[in-house]
Amino acid sequence: MLRDDVRFSMPPTPGLYVGRDAVVNFWIESGFEGMTGLRAVPTSVNRQPALAFYLWQQSEGAYLPLTIDVLRITGGAITEITTFHDDRFPQLGLPERLPADGTE
Repeated sequence: MLRDDVRFSMPPTPGLYVGRDAVVNFWIESGFEGMTGLRAVPTSVNRQPALAFYLWQQSEGAYLPLTIDVLRITGGAITEITTFHDDRFPQLGLPERLPADGTE
C-alpha cells in the first residue's frame, strides 16, 4: 500500500523519512512493530483521509488518544503520511477516550 517513494513526517518532531524502506525501518526502530492494543477510527483532516489511533490503557480501562495519521493517496497507493500527536484530537472533534467494549 506504500509507494516506493512514500514520505513520512511527524511534526513537530524533526525528521523526514523518504522511501518505503526508510519509513518502515523508522517505525520498527521506534517500537511500532511490537505495539499492541491499538484501535483506529477513520476520520479526515483538511479533506484528506486520516486515521485516529487510540492505545489501550489498562489503568484507565479505556483506549486513549495516541496519534492521527493523515494520508495522501495517489493512484491507490499511500504517497505521504503525516502523523500528529494526541493534542490535535480535540480540534478534530474526536473522542477523548474509547470504551473497552468497542462502542463509541
